[in-house]
Amino acid sequence: MESGVICNKALDEFKTEISVLTKVRHKHLVLLLGYSTQGLKIILVYEYMRQGELSRHLFHWKNLKLEPLSWKRRLSIALDVARGMEYLHSLAH
Repeated sequence: MESGVICNKALDEFKTEISVLTKVRHKHLVLLLGYSTQGLKIILVYEYMRQGELSRHLFHWKNLKLEPLSWKRRLSIALDVARGMEYLHSLAH
């Protein structure tokens, strides 16, 4: 019984956080379009990223036959990520 209460509380907190994140707009954040919590699976739906996930370009570029990211580009991406995180944690209203 107690684990069911914890799961329900966690799900309610998740839904609250997601409802906030679906309203956040910033040029350095991928837009969260929606979610589904049917059954035991949770699905998040994000906007389409034309060049794919960052992890593909950092860790799997050889297997996918992509050009490696230059250090200048990596630094630019890291700064953009930091700006997005700053927005989420201190500037978003």
